Amino acid sequence: MRNLKDIEGDLEAARKALSLVEGTQAEVYSRIVGYYRSVRNWNRGKREEYGERKPFRLPSEEQILGNRDFPASPAEAKVATGGGRGRLLLFVRPACPACPGAKAAASRLGIPVDLVNADTEAGMAEAVRRRVFSTPTAILLAGDGQEVGRALDAGSISELAAG
Repeated sequence: MRNLKDIEGDLEAARKALSLVEGTQAEVYSRIVGYYRSVRNWNRGKREEYGERKPFRLPSEEQILGNRDFPASPAEAKVATGGGRGRLLLFVRPACPACPGAKAAASRLGIPVDLVNADTEAGMAEAVRRRVFSTPTAILLAGDGQEVGRALDAGSISELAAG
């Protein structure tokens, strides 16, 4: 059986071995003013700014939904009971520069359009559930509530119902 002195000796040897470990230098690239460039070639001010950056992470589905099951959205409930030609779910955000054009294109389709504000908690939960990653995103739903198509911009939305 080992005693405390033997264990401390082994730990000291391991610490000494770790202090001698050398790795290879990694090259780090990051986006700066519209293009990617090696961080070590940045000026001092930009390198300092890079060190202050905080990574943005989208919340996971579990974090948004938690342990609760959200009821079907009002749009889905209407679609499931309404039948007919279907509806369009349009995911938008107030600050989205492409969303006004998408709203206009959606209104010209001649089918009911339900706007979903992705900045609200319920809107984000619906976006996560439907795997929506950007705005605008339009989801064409059949009369039975099944997804039959998607579009990500005003031009695609205009063609969506015709397809």
